[in-house]
Amino acid sequence: MKRNSLIGLAIAAAVVVVLAVIFAQQRISETKPAAGDGLMFEGLIRKVNSVASIQVNNGNEIFTIVRKAQSWGVAEKSAYPVQFDLVKKTIMGVAELDLVAAKTKNPDRHGALGLNTPEAEEGGSIGLILADDTGTTLASLLVGKTVRAGGERRYIRRPNEDQTWLGSGGIDVGKTPLDWMEIILTQIRHDRIRKITFSHPDGDRAVLERMEQSDFDFTYMEIPGGMRALAPSKLNSVGGGLAFLSMKDVRLASGMNFDPREAIVTRFETWDGIVVTVSTIETDEKRWARFEAEFDESLVWETVPSVASDVDESTDETEEAEDPHAIAREEAGTISTLTSGWAYALDDHKMDQLRKRSEDFIEPDLPDEADGSEDLTTNQ
Repeated sequence: MKRNSLIGLAIAAAVVVVLAVIFAQQRISETKPAAGDGLMFEGLIRKVNSVASIQVNNGNEIFTIVRKAQSWGVAEKSAYPVQFDLVKKTIMGVAELDLVAAKTKNPDRHGALGLNTPEAEEGGSIGLILADDTGTTLASLLVGKTVRAGGERRYIRRPNEDQTWLGSGGIDVGKTPLDWMEIILTQIRHDRIRKITFSHPDGDRAVLERMEQSDFDFTYMEIPGGMRALAPSKLNSVGGGLAFLSMKDVRLASGMNFDPREAIVTRFETWDGIVVTVSTIETDEKRWARFEAEFDESLVWETVPSVASDVDESTDETEEAEDPHAIAREEAGTISTLTSGWAYALDDHKMDQLRKRSEDFIEPDLPDEADGSEDLTTNQ
């Protein structure tokens, strides 16, 4: 009996050990990185030129970057152009995505890696689908948090699988349409602006000018009788209206009424002959701006050195002289190409600067108040 009891205890102990080992192995498989599993999308590298669309789901909206004849654009924004370098980086990043290490397959732990579904309130991922021009999916994945230790890596998983992975490479997916676009529209600083003219549909007009390039302050022109200009600091703020001007939204300008009889028109002239005209309107409780840019050589005030003085006398006289205004022409052309045909929503502060009225720059020319320094001994 005693011998049987000892055997029973030995068997029980062995069972406990086996169960402990199994449990420990399960825990290790959940916490310790496993060996990699090669490329996430085998064969995609040979099909990168077949990618015709990139669908992004950020949990709040789904938008698609689509390939057009000569460019890529956001489908939901009338195919407004995006930066090709970002498109290329995303496609190649997915094609070269290597599964470095297996992570958890427990759905309850997906949120900690940023790999819950995009619509999740916490720990949501970015959904990414690459497709060809027939709509066939070439790659579909969820992109989670970044792991910066040991290089740029991200947690990833396939939408229909619980298994998560640590992926190589720093796939940095633009979360919103604006993240894919060039949002800076103009970069013309205050010191380059010579003249600003504000024209309103009701006839209100204001003109500010700088008399010399070395002068920082603007002067209010054509002051009405009985009025005077505000302090220079109040006038100068509008000079930065085109400095690093960025958009907040974009839509086609067609169908919108930017006629001067309806729109506020603000015209900027630079010392080197660039003219930027911004027309702004308010529709559907939102303000929109349309841009026109051109180069006008007759407005150039800069002293341009003679090109001939730098040319060797042996140079063929028939050779066409270098254009001294090439940089300004190119800048105006770049702005025009980027903005032509589009209407933009801007930062509220910038939009306010573009819609100033004359009363924002002048005030009644009243006598200064008495300073109260009269002789108090008078009539005593």
